[in-house]
Amino acid sequence: MSKHGQPSLNSSVPVKKSKLELQTTAPLDPPVFNARYSDPEFALHFSKAFRDREHFHDQTSQAKLVNHPYPTASLPNFLESTEYLKTLREELLTETYFHKSNDLYEFYQSEDLRLSTKPHIAALKDAIYSDKFFSMMSSLTGIDLDPSVIDLNGNQYHEGCYLLCHDDDIKNEKEGRRIAFILYLVDEDWSAADGGALDLFRCNETGYPVEVAQSLVPVRNTLAFFELSSVSYHQVAEVLSKNKSRISISGWFHGPLQTKLVSKSMPFHLITESAEVTLKSMLNPDYLSKNNISVVSDIFLNQSSIELQKFLKADVYEELLRELSEIDQDQVWDEQMGPRHVRSYRRVSDKNQDIVPPILGRLQKLFGSSEFEGWLKRLTNLEFLKLNSELRLFQKGDYTLLHDHALEKTGLDVVFSFPALGELKEWDESWGAGATHYVADKANLLTLYPKHNTLTVVLRDEGTLRFIRFLTARVRECKRRELSALYTVNDEEDDEEEEEEEEEEGDSKQ
Repeated sequence: MSKHGQPSLNSSVPVKKSKLELQTTAPLDPPVFNARYSDPEFALHFSKAFRDREHFHDQTSQAKLVNHPYPTASLPNFLESTEYLKTLREELLTETYFHKSNDLYEFYQSEDLRLSTKPHIAALKDAIYSDKFFSMMSSLTGIDLDPSVIDLNGNQYHEGCYLLCHDDDIKNEKEGRRIAFILYLVDEDWSAADGGALDLFRCNETGYPVEVAQSLVPVRNTLAFFELSSVSYHQVAEVLSKNKSRISISGWFHGPLQTKLVSKSMPFHLITESAEVTLKSMLNPDYLSKNNISVVSDIFLNQSSIELQKFLKADVYEELLRELSEIDQDQVWDEQMGPRHVRSYRRVSDKNQDIVPPILGRLQKLFGSSEFEGWLKRLTNLEFLKLNSELRLFQKGDYTLLHDHALEKTGLDVVFSFPALGELKEWDESWGAGATHYVADKANLLTLYPKHNTLTVVLRDEGTLRFIRFLTARVRECKRRELSALYTVNDEEDDEEEEEEEEEEGDSKQ
């Protein structure tokens, strides 16, 4: 696939510091933590609940430990001095922040706070690195922590920022992240309506995240933490407030691992159609003439991609939209796709194929026909071996991610777009949401937004990946609807994988 010189996907562009000026002062004494959390009696009851996955609530401090889906602590009033907390926040806002943006997240992160020379930040760093603090955290969690290794960053989540479902995967087999923590510095009046909750995911029997089981709203001067494991999936929900930012200091405590975290593979099964429908009955005749096919083919061969607008005949597309307006889309697009650390959208299941609206059903059959395959061959000069297709619906909160568990086979991506836009004429690109991004080596090669009655054809070769960016609250009720197909052009690797799987199955039966 040709590179189009787009900016890097994993953007880390520094933003200007706040204009807030702070006077230089002498080094401060480390801040004082709430004495209740070092009390031996508190630590005894808390650590037992943490270890045994029990609910815990301390009446004195209002500290809480939720036990589902995994133990997660909230220690309110963590810093004794509210004046120190206020100045700490002011200093944090003067740090240089980098815009972090890719398929998984959109937020702003400071440099490593261990490097900061600002007095209140430096004092907090010294306090967190102190023997007293590590002793307290080890006592509360029962986990042996390494006081020489800690990650510490400031984070700002403005309106539309998020961090999608992930597990803070540990790469080192012997040592790595053991505890994730967040010290909230949000406004006093932060509420659930502002978004930015710490969402904890329940996993199914295979260990994959399937739904949010707990949503913990950020509270100023609260330390939240949880142990990292193969099921500690979590996310920062989209921030909805227009005038408040989710400000925090977060990081990880490290230590020796008791067990190795195992990466799980996941099968992807898509629907295949092969019935015959004629091109002439559905397609815009402009795309059927030999001259136009030759022009389109030249563009595709030069760019490895093409966008064909007004793809269906106008009357056919109008009939398709009319049919869609008369159905309950939640009933037709009935299957929720996951797991959430990989993707979230709805598709039409096998059992619902008989209730797909007539025009859409015909189009689905056309994609699987030998006539359509021949038309694609003339456009692309490619030979096809297999077809996988599905009818997909993305709405607010949906996405797909670049993930080891969701690597797609290389081939020709053919997507017909028929979005639901309400009174809007087109998808608003300023939303920064819902586009398909093609990337390689962290560089964005191509961005495609949903468009009415449009077919996109993209050759995705080895090393090129794609994802659909998270649909933020800005999209409101608009939906991304599409017929998405993958035509594989080389199945040598597929055959090898199938042979290996058959050998493994044979070995397991012996």
